[in-house]
Amino acid sequence: MVTIAKNLVDNGAFANPFFAANTGPTAANPPLYPLVLAFLMKFLQLPLLVHGAALLGSIGANAITAALLPYVSFLFFGEVISGALASVLWLGAMQPTPTWDTSYTVAGLLAFVLLTASDINKDKHVVSRGALAGIVAGLLFLLNPSSLLVFLPWLFYLYLSRRAHAPHALKYCFVLLVAMCILPVGWAARNYRQLGAFVVRTNLGMTLYTSDNDCAQSTLRQELSSGCYKAHHPNLNVKEAELLRSLGEVRYDRMRIADTRNWIFSNPGRFCRLTLTRIRDFWFPPAEVGSWYHAHFISIITALSLPGLILMGYRREPVTPFVVGVLLLYPLMYYIVVTDTRYRYPILWLSLLPAGYCVWHLVRLGKPPYDSRS
Repeated sequence: MVTIAKNLVDNGAFANPFFAANTGPTAANPPLYPLVLAFLMKFLQLPLLVHGAALLGSIGANAITAALLPYVSFLFFGEVISGALASVLWLGAMQPTPTWDTSYTVAGLLAFVLLTASDINKDKHVVSRGALAGIVAGLLFLLNPSSLLVFLPWLFYLYLSRRAHAPHALKYCFVLLVAMCILPVGWAARNYRQLGAFVVRTNLGMTLYTSDNDCAQSTLRQELSSGCYKAHHPNLNVKEAELLRSLGEVRYDRMRIADTRNWIFSNPGRFCRLTLTRIRDFWFPPAEVGSWYHAHFISIITALSLPGLILMGYRREPVTPFVVGVLLLYPLMYYIVVTDTRYRYPILWLSLLPAGYCVWHLVRLGKPPYDSRS
């Protein structure tokens, strides 16, 4: 994303995302955060100031996430203590990542959940409220397309839970979905003109090809250390970058998807072992150099969230199907590619809240019963 931002500043084009060589127009990364970085580079100019501003922005987004968790907890459970405990756990797990969208995606998803939960109950200005929420959803999609796997299930849950009491809920959801499509369709149209295909992203093939091969390992850090990533990914491999440039991103993406499919069919045992390891590493990240502290916190959050989810189901919390559904659906695409902790963050809040719920009910169990005579 940083190299795209630099190219936007220097050449005014969303292109050349790789270090190894210039490859032309790209859709390998979503466009919104590179545009933010490009604005900072253009406005601040000095690299130190740009990095500082991006870092402060990421820290601010993480702080907003911590502040919003109690509000989401009240929406989910009718109390804020679980969310306050989730905020404390978040402060241990969060990472300021100024080169990626992660911090903004999490804060944006929480804001979207609160915005839609509030607006769907209102019977005035349904169209304008739905359009505003749809634009927010479209921006989230351009920030991180995988956020679609969170906010669409939320919208479905919200509609089902409100339809009996709010006849205008269907109208609100319809307007929201229409407005949401405007920005992604515009981005896909740009890609059709520049790349020859109506697509929103073109990095699946290169990611799969780097993740599933003879030298592949579970995590991104392991592949970087072993040289496997450099041997397969156009970001660091000049030959791969030149091949991508000659074919174009769309053809290269499709070719590498086909190559990966052939490798999986030829090496089913190796692929299954990699996938099982990545499932474990997604939920309980290995304590690698540079990320051990956050990895331990994420593992603790996962461990606490499991009894929390069971307790939520036992107590028939209405939001439980939504939380469980997203936790089952969202990670599927990350089980077959190299693991990195940043992939977990967009749904970490859905583990944080059950973890806080678990801790709060454990604390309540330890309290002596209230005696009105004392």
